[in-house]
Amino acid sequence: MTIALQTDAGLQAQLELARQVQLRLLPDRRCCFSDWEVAFSYESAGFVSGDYVDLIPAGSDAFYFALGDVSGKGVAASMLMSHLHATLRTLLPSNKTIDEVVTTASSTFCQSALPAQFATLVLGKADRSGNVELVNAGHNPVLLVEGAEVEVIAAASLPLGMFCSTDFTSVRRSVSPESTLFLYSDGITESTDEAGNEFDLNRLAETLLQSRNRLPSELVETIQGTIIGFTNGAQPSDDRTMLALRWSPKGI
Repeated sequence: MTIALQTDAGLQAQLELARQVQLRLLPDRRCCFSDWEVAFSYESAGFVSGDYVDLIPAGSDAFYFALGDVSGKGVAASMLMSHLHATLRTLLPSNKTIDEVVTTASSTFCQSALPAQFATLVLGKADRSGNVELVNAGHNPVLLVEGAEVEVIAAASLPLGMFCSTDFTSVRRSVSPESTLFLYSDGITESTDEAGNEFDLNRLAETLLQSRNRLPSELVETIQGTIIGFTNGAQPSDDRTMLALRWSPKGI
């Protein structure tokens, strides 16, 4: 019994260490790139998470943003998440386009993952003029809130690692001032109330519209609070990650 207790305590300590390492991979919460305001939240359902979120400068006038979700849960998913993080961080400083980056990352991920494992990913690039290019590889739709409208930018490609040779397609948008891009993992829309009803995409879009004039940090907090109310404060059964990006050019 003593040995078992010591083993459990050692495992808990290792998991806590892994959690701390993973949290250090998160981008600076105070980051702001040029004329974009950015905020995110990252809530793990367990000690470690299979969700991925990142913000990476691309010179002085642009930046990359990413949000993904590795299939499965627990330590294995978190290890592959860290692998994806390192892969993209290595590839993005190159002269590759973002669809080329995702193609290479998918091939690398495929070689490292088990046969049943894959990752969904949104990788984008935004500049100070409000131009956005993104690749949605099997992930939840990206939501673009402009005025009183929400555009749903659905996945145009398969997830990473489904096949070791896959081509990915990017889409481009020129957003208007005070528009917001919203990325999220499925732990957000699949949160359930006590009756088993999911928060779903429609509720998320409605919440975004009602909060469209708020700053990204306020928007993320609002959605967090809405989900807590919807689930009656229940512990999440899946990781919940959100990323909000608002284009607010100076002088507008």
